[in-house]
Amino acid sequence: MIIIVASLSFVFYSSLKLQNIADRRFEDEQFLQEIQMHLVDIQAPLQNYLTSYSSSSLSKLLYIIEILNESIPIQRKITANESDLIKREISFLLDNYLSQINQIIEQKRGHRVKEYTENYQNLYNLYNYITDRINYVSLLGFRVQLEEYRNFLSLFRQLQVYSLALILLATAFSFTILMQLINNIVTPMYQLSLMAGKLSNGEFDIPDMHFNSVNEVNQVSEAFNDMKQNIRQFVEELHEQKEMEQEIMTERVRNLKMEQMLKRMELYTLQAQMNPHFLFNTINTGVQLAIVENADKTAEFMENLAALFRYNIREKQFFVPLRHELDGLKSYYNILKIRFPKTLKLVLNVQDDLLDKYSCPSMILQPLVENSVLHAFKHKEGIGTITVSIVFNDPVLMISVHDDGDGIPAETIKELLASHIHDYQLSSKVMGLENVIQRCYFFYPDHDDVINIKSNSTEGTNIEIRIHTEVQPCIKL
Repeated sequence: MIIIVASLSFVFYSSLKLQNIADRRFEDEQFLQEIQMHLVDIQAPLQNYLTSYSSSSLSKLLYIIEILNESIPIQRKITANESDLIKREISFLLDNYLSQINQIIEQKRGHRVKEYTENYQNLYNLYNYITDRINYVSLLGFRVQLEEYRNFLSLFRQLQVYSLALILLATAFSFTILMQLINNIVTPMYQLSLMAGKLSNGEFDIPDMHFNSVNEVNQVSEAFNDMKQNIRQFVEELHEQKEMEQEIMTERVRNLKMEQMLKRMELYTLQAQMNPHFLFNTINTGVQLAIVENADKTAEFMENLAALFRYNIREKQFFVPLRHELDGLKSYYNILKIRFPKTLKLVLNVQDDLLDKYSCPSMILQPLVENSVLHAFKHKEGIGTITVSIVFNDPVLMISVHDDGDGIPAETIKELLASHIHDYQLSSKVMGLENVIQRCYFFYPDHDDVINIKSNSTEGTNIEIRIHTEVQPCIKL
């Protein structure tokens, strides 16, 4: 590259030198041509002025004289070069020529006809002589320039041949070195690619590869050997870890199955609990009605009681349609109306299109209403009202039971809302309202807002169950 750059630089320098010589010769020739052109331009206005004494001709003549005077060089060096000596002579002749023109103009203004006529003839002769000298120096310069150009062209052609030879030699030398370097790099990289293909197929017992190449390739090969060893060790560790994970997963599945069985047993225990006080009271009421009343009311009472028992026995699923749950509640309320005909009122605010569209945990409405009947109206005079509402606020199904009774103390609410779903020692004591709360926690363990209780002594108690319809319960039905 250095040889090529040096050769091209020398060629470029020689070209610039040739160009400068040509430019200089061209400038000299242009200067002489401009001088000759101005001399020609002077003749016509000078003749017009001398013959007609025209002021316009005089103005034009003076303008050309001024231009010609500015074109004449002030610096006139003496050299041994014939062309430069002739140019110096021409400059002095031009000074004399312009001086004579000014003299003729003064003689014309003084009406000295004889004098300016003779001077004009001499001026014309000087004009012809200056023109001959300009033509001679132009021809002389062209000859000199032609001889210089021939010599320079011969030298330039020799330089081109020499530069071309250097370029070819440098190119061949560079190509030879380049091919050797490429071979030293490509061959090891090809071997490494073959090793990588074997590694990708799981062959880790291939021998290490060592090359005598450039430092970077040698470092890559050593790093590749280390990587092969690390991959082999890592794969062995993965196999061992996979076997251990397989054993752990087997044990975990076994534990999950046992935990699932415990959860189902717990849920069955919670769902199977009933309040024996209600059963005893309803049966005693039926016996009393059978004694003191006619068979119609007894039949109605026993019919509702049978429907309620059938619902309790039939609904062994964890989730049931809202309509089934509401039918069971109505049967339960029909029985309560016989016991409390003038002191209890049940209000249902339910949209009928929701009853067959959504489901809820079984046996949640009856225990909540029963809780209000047993505890909310102990100190209330008049009619106690229980309102059951079911609304859908996408995607949450909200079920609420509200009574206008005495209310529940805050400490009791806090204890009721505490999750005991995995405290198996308390399972036998979970009854009524707590049964519903714990089952809700069981079905939706990730939603703390699944059930909420608001209560005070003036407005009663409101229990709200929020069922997220887009979330699957933890027990698959």
